[in-house]
Amino acid sequence: MPYVPNTDRDRDEMLASIGVASVDELFPGVPADVRFRGVLDVPGPLSEIEVDRHVRSLAGRNKTARDTLSFLGAGVYAHAVPSVVRHVTSMPQFSTAYTPYQAEASQGTLQSIYEFQTLVARLTGLEVANASLYDGASAVAEAALLAIGATRRGRIVVASTVSPQVRAVLSTYLSALDVEIIEAPAEDGLTAIPGFDRLCEGAAAVIVQHPNFFGLLEPVGEVVHAAKAAGGLSIASVDPIALAVLKSPADYGVDVAVGEGQSLGSPPGFGGPLLGFMATTRKHLRRLPGRIIGATTDARGRRGYVMTLQTREQHIRREKATSNICTNQALVALAAAVYLSLLGREGLRELAVQIVSKSHYAASALARVEGVKLRFGGPFFREFVLELPVSATVAKEELSRAGIWPGVSCGCYYDGMENCLLVSVTERHTKDDVDTLASALEAVIVERRGS
Repeated sequence: MPYVPNTDRDRDEMLASIGVASVDELFPGVPADVRFRGVLDVPGPLSEIEVDRHVRSLAGRNKTARDTLSFLGAGVYAHAVPSVVRHVTSMPQFSTAYTPYQAEASQGTLQSIYEFQTLVARLTGLEVANASLYDGASAVAEAALLAIGATRRGRIVVASTVSPQVRAVLSTYLSALDVEIIEAPAEDGLTAIPGFDRLCEGAAAVIVQHPNFFGLLEPVGEVVHAAKAAGGLSIASVDPIALAVLKSPADYGVDVAVGEGQSLGSPPGFGGPLLGFMATTRKHLRRLPGRIIGATTDARGRRGYVMTLQTREQHIRREKATSNICTNQALVALAAAVYLSLLGREGLRELAVQIVSKSHYAASALARVEGVKLRFGGPFFREFVLELPVSATVAKEELSRAGIWPGVSCGCYYDGMENCLLVSVTERHTKDDVDTLASALEAVIVERRGS
């Protein structure tokens, strides 16, 4: 291993210290016939300038939302991120920190997590919020585990309009448990309410997404009512930006609100890192996964922050642990806290209003293309589904050659929707962007019809 900065003498001394004659003796379990022999076929040494040029050429193969006209969404969104967010999160005291076990040396990190929890509680209207969830999908699964523990029931009802990726994570999480997952059917893109109360019988929880995968606003009140009537908990996966213009989960009587916080100050990042959030009522405080940071005062009356509740089995709880969530995620949570603090209540509302206005303009403009129509009616936020006269996958491939990513093909997740395209619009899109997509889509349709 010439790239390891150890001399032959260093290696000989280490081998002698542990009582073996060669490096090969460290790997007796690896069969000799599969061990690599000889010299790796890699280029020779390069100068720093050459390495920099080579790495930049490799990075240039990636296409980002800045290089293309992107209408991708379905859970991860390209919002404008104010420069101050990156400035704060790049500070070494935050970017190099890990789990703040030692409170006296981690007050900055602890306070940033505390502020994040406070902002999540205010957004959702619920009493307590936690930190350290990986993403919105695992937050849904952790909320299901909370409900199973609270009700001692083994049945989860999840709306089929919840993101397919989220439902896949939920299924994986619960696969080792004796838990039945029932998918509630949809009608015209929304959870079908007729017969829904019967599905909820004996359920630990009912899970709904609002807005749902198609961008539509679900009948959350009716879903919550059915869950409560059946004695189960209601779990709502919500869009944090949409909460600026929609009723809060608390207003609906939701027991647990979860969601994906990537849109709050983090770029898409090729799918990560993401940020899960969770809030609930005081009743379920001790069942929350991850950790809860609390504020207190020391012996001199000075304000301080500590890890108040920790649910991991590594934290002495062993078999009493309610979760194995173990990554801090504090840096992404800090980005969300800075972003929300910078925008404030009115700024967040203005952002949401812009998204509503621009997405509805886009829906109208694209539906005017011959052969294209909106698949679903009713109000929506940020995203909508177009039904095309051609395969959505084919349209995507054609448009990508022109540097346009028009959206996500619904046929990848739902049968009978092979011609449907989920289009996402944020505040970054302009009227010209939408008109460009409409013209390019129209050209593709004309070409495919003529071929």
